[in-house]
Amino acid sequence: MLNSIPRKLSSILVVTVLISMITQFNCSSAEFANGIKIGEVSETSASVWTRLTKHPFPLYMEGSYNFYPKKDTPSSPQPWLVPGSEGEVQLHYWPSSQPDGIQKTAWTSVDSEKDFTHTFQISKLKPGTTYLLEVKSRINKGSEISSNTQGTFVTAPLASSTAPVTFNVTTCQGFHRRDTPDGHKIYKSMLENSPAFLVHTGDVLYYDKPQPFATTKALAHYKWNRIYALPLLKDFHKQVSCYYLKDDHDVLKNDCWPGQTYGELTFADGLQVYEDQTTFPEAQPYRTRRWGKNLQIWLMEGRDFRSSNKTKNPDKRTIWGEEQIQWLKQSLAESDATFKFVISPTPIVGPDRTKGKNDNHANASHKVEGDVVRKLISSSPNTYVLCGDRHWQYASVDAATGLREFGCGPASDIHAAGYTLKERTESHRYLKICGGFLSVTVSENAGKAQAKLQHHSVDGKVLNTESFTQTVR
Repeated sequence: MLNSIPRKLSSILVVTVLISMITQFNCSSAEFANGIKIGEVSETSASVWTRLTKHPFPLYMEGSYNFYPKKDTPSSPQPWLVPGSEGEVQLHYWPSSQPDGIQKTAWTSVDSEKDFTHTFQISKLKPGTTYLLEVKSRINKGSEISSNTQGTFVTAPLASSTAPVTFNVTTCQGFHRRDTPDGHKIYKSMLENSPAFLVHTGDVLYYDKPQPFATTKALAHYKWNRIYALPLLKDFHKQVSCYYLKDDHDVLKNDCWPGQTYGELTFADGLQVYEDQTTFPEAQPYRTRRWGKNLQIWLMEGRDFRSSNKTKNPDKRTIWGEEQIQWLKQSLAESDATFKFVISPTPIVGPDRTKGKNDNHANASHKVEGDVVRKLISSSPNTYVLCGDRHWQYASVDAATGLREFGCGPASDIHAAGYTLKERTESHRYLKICGGFLSVTVSENAGKAQAKLQHHSVDGKVLNTESFTQTVR
């Protein structure tokens, strides 16, 4: 057709078409390329996070996967770029059994200072209830609905409930260490055991790993936008709530503590970005949640209160801080839950690698506080430690106190490293150098409560099972 048009006119037409396409592509919009995150669920409340984006999908999705880049090579534009957008959001939510019981929030502008995010806080929910939700977007008050996204979650049951509860635990997920182009396999596998919630123990991503090194707040936000635009993660989080714990790599850099910097990124910046990108509570980072008669979890904070790892006096070295330790002591004593799980970003029992490690309670550098913590937790009946951080799966027992610990392992097999089967000790009840996740199911039958803990491969295969039974009234 263009052959019949004069060359000059043909050029004008092509340019006009290109301008039209570019204009359409860059026109004002308010999309949900990062989906939603549901978290901090209790019996009657929940948080729903979302972010508005200029486009419904990431740009330049030719970014590599399943390899670990050796150096930071500049690329322009960055792969999996997810630009944010101004706009307003509104949340609709209702019990799945009551479609006519829709409740709505007011329209609210996303916060450009927080990477165009907003977190809804909803309350007066019904315990032990499945909720459906929809988040809608618009550019401004006078505009039409731009987009919408749906999700679901379940609230915690009453403390008297004996209904079974399953939850999963994960850690250590890197964008360049994912095992499919669409994200980490575990997110599809975890859906198969229908968890009520997920606990992410930290190292959600890695600021101090290349492509790019996140040495500014903008680059930190970019890394969050990129990983949570991956389809498998996005699909999981719209239907399973999550409690987030933070660790070193998703706050600043390896083995970090308050007051440090990483390029232009400060420790305070890292804390703020973490709150911007998750449902992490702004008020109190350590907290406990009850899920029925037989289950209670404690979510520990491992970065905010620690001293420098270079503190010379071992009596002065701390990871949790005195206030958090006293809170744990009191809240454990007050709990009448049958099974209690203290969930830590880092190991408490271990064993950990010995060479060059001085960042957790299982390391000799923190033995003084570690002994206090292990004695405290082991003195609470039917209490177990679940932890992340380590790049291998394990179950172990502390020789001095009998405290049991279960390490969930990293999110992919390619991320499994740092330990070998030759290093297995008498304290290990299970050890495998692989990726995957940990599941916990608590149930009651005929006057007996059971806690079943299972290590899974990235494909969901059960690799290890340990069960604990307790007679209940």
